[in-house]
Amino acid sequence: MGNLVDLVLTLYLDAVIKAENITESASRFVHSLLLDAIKGTAEMFIVQSTDNNNHINIDSDDVQEQRSQLANKYCSLFGKAQAVGKSMAMRLDEIERGLEEGVFRSITAKELSHLIRAAFDDSAKRTALLNSLVSK
Repeated sequence: MGNLVDLVLTLYLDAVIKAENITESASRFVHSLLLDAIKGTAEMFIVQSTDNNNHINIDSDDVQEQRSQLANKYCSLFGKAQAVGKSMAMRLDEIERGLEEGVFRSITAKELSHLIRAAFDDSAKRTALLNSLVSK
C-alpha cells in the first residue's frame, strides 16, 4: 500500500515542486489537497485502541498519531507531502520558524528554495530566507 500511496504523492509533489509560479489561491488549493491526501493515507492504516469500557475507539488522537507513524514508516513521501502541504499555508516568518523546528526535514533545501521563489514575491525577507537555506 505504501508504494501505491507514494506513486500518487509523487504525481502531486512533482507538479508542485517544479511549479514556477504558485498563486495564493493555488497555495490554498495545494495545502488542502495535500492535507486531504495525508489524512486519507493515514486512515488506510488500521490501528485499534480500546477505551475504558473496552469499546474500540478508532478516532482518538492517539490512534490518529499511530496511523500517521505507520504511514510515515511505509510511505517514503508521507513526510515530504506533509511538509509541502504545511508550507503552502505559511508566511515567510512561519517558514523560517518551521526550519528551526525541523518541519521541513523531509524536503531538501533546493526544493524548499524553489517553493519559496514560486510562492512569494521578491522581497528582502524572501532573499534573507533563501540565503539562509543556501548555507544549510
